[in-house]
Amino acid sequence: MSHADEEYDAAAQAQALAGVVEREPRNAVAWFDLALAHKYLGNWRESAAANLRALEITSEPGDPAWWNLGIAATALRDWTLARRAWLGYGIDAAELREGSGPYELHWNSNPVRIFSDDRDTVEIVWGRRICPARIRIESIPFPSSQHRWGDVVLHDGAPNGERVVDETAYPVFDELERWGPSEIPSLQANVRCVTDGDAEALVDAFDTAHFAAEDWSTNVRQLCKQCSEGTQPTHDHTFPAGGEERTFGIAAPIGLASQVLSTWRAASPATRDYEDPVPVG
Repeated sequence: MSHADEEYDAAAQAQALAGVVEREPRNAVAWFDLALAHKYLGNWRESAAANLRALEITSEPGDPAWWNLGIAATALRDWTLARRAWLGYGIDAAELREGSGPYELHWNSNPVRIFSDDRDTVEIVWGRRICPARIRIESIPFPSSQHRWGDVVLHDGAPNGERVVDETAYPVFDELERWGPSEIPSLQANVRCVTDGDAEALVDAFDTAHFAAEDWSTNVRQLCKQCSEGTQPTHDHTFPAGGEERTFGIAAPIGLASQVLSTWRAASPATRDYEDPVPVG
């Protein structure tokens, strides 16, 4: 079951299951399912309480109630409870065992499916997993997603599709909420790159400045829902070919972005040019 499951009515489930646990207070499965419904509703205190009740009745390492408790506790920024949940699940990390406040783990990059506030816009971006339930976005999302480079998103634990890169499969997680908004603005710049090397040099220039740039003209492809939630696209969704005129997404203060673009152009004025960057999100 995923957050995007259109047939799952979390509010109706929460109401029905509240009646079940009232009649059967020792029903661990019902408490778990109630916690799940509250998770999808974003009722984090209720979700944490129901997961704790399920774990009081029956608990063992690897129990999914520990995982959902960790998500709820992270949403609440209850670091003591979150540490207890991840350790209870069986994640043995020094960052969790030591200390008492916020923590970050150093896990691999991973794709995450993000949603606009009205859920009309869906986009899969890449980021760095900083704990079992949080990813810091390292792509530059389109402004329609209402997200930014550097946002930290709280994500579900159930994969909804996967992406395969260099024969390695990465699960795609669904965003539950924008947990920590980034303060770095999103910009757009139309640039001229005669060669792919010119485009790569622009990406490298922003990386050197500790910000980011992404070639939206060639790095992004539109997928249907079936392909997006599958393992690999089953239809022909190819990346667009690069040309001289390209659109770049940039994550940086606008003044700094202009300086980086100017320096980049000066290094090869015969093959590089740009229009002034404009804020887009």
